Amino acid sequence: MRYEEFIEEIKKHIKEYLPEEWQAANIMSQKETKNNGINQYGITIQKPGTGLAPLLSLKEYYQLHSKGANMEYILNKIGKEYQEAAKTAPDFETQDLSYENMRNRLILCAVNTEKNKELLSSVPHQRVEDLAIVYRCIMIEKGDRIGSVLINNDHLRLWDIGADVLLEHAKNNMKEMFPYELHTMDYIMSDIMGVPFEESRDSMENSLMFVLSNNKKWQGASYLFCPEVLEAVSKELGGSFLILPSSIHELILIRQSEDSNIQVLRDMVCEVNQTQVIPEERLSNEIYQYDAENRKMSMVSDGEIQQGMHFEM
Repeated sequence: MRYEEFIEEIKKHIKEYLPEEWQAANIMSQKETKNNGINQYGITIQKPGTGLAPLLSLKEYYQLHSKGANMEYILNKIGKEYQEAAKTAPDFETQDLSYENMRNRLILCAVNTEKNKELLSSVPHQRVEDLAIVYRCIMIEKGDRIGSVLINNDHLRLWDIGADVLLEHAKNNMKEMFPYELHTMDYIMSDIMGVPFEESRDSMENSLMFVLSNNKKWQGASYLFCPEVLEAVSKELGGSFLILPSSIHELILIRQSEDSNIQVLRDMVCEVNQTQVIPEERLSNEIYQYDAENRKMSMVSDGEIQQGMHFEM
């Protein structure tokens, strides 16, 4: 069964797996453009008299069907999970959407400029090198689940503010809502494997590679646009460092030295992006440098590679 046929089959039968109060709901297939221009297809099930309905991606369920799960199991699973999602979905019609109420929920999100050209034409943003920062507003946060909406140019017109105001508030909110965390790569790998690892001053001083993110492991690459965070990290690392964009959610940092081989690192980033990072979470294939003396972040150019910055893995 093709994906389009699968969606139509879900739309046709999903009400059979929903309670009575959902029988008059309007079921629609929707397309949502995610980061990097990735299209996500799903359905909305809107009960009469309700506001916006959550979009449920059907990709995961289609994969289950492709692996042999029968439609009855899938429809039952969708029915239960959509009802749960609807319970926690924000009601935009009853919320105060004034800037005064929303400004403390604004956060930064880093994206790739080239892969998001169409998106950037309709949203406020600032560019640095091959990246851009956009803004989202947190509408719901429950456990590890974070629901947010992208801020577009219409919001700025409605609020009658400039992008510089947006940037200032969003940067301040990142400090409060998602304070940065810096860990050694050894700590991160031990955590993934469930092995206890006590981080100490010695382990930090003796490490070469680090991971910069936050306790939610969400939108951590936005710290590239937070000069005070980069400066604080440079003090912890004792000087300048190289930045590898692991994903939109985290950055890998390496102490800079005269032996840094940029091409090896760039090849590594490209390979990881292609094999380990899902398309909508990829940030860039480039390598960046934070200069502790000048307190500036910049992309490492080919000219700098030729000047002898070599790193041995």
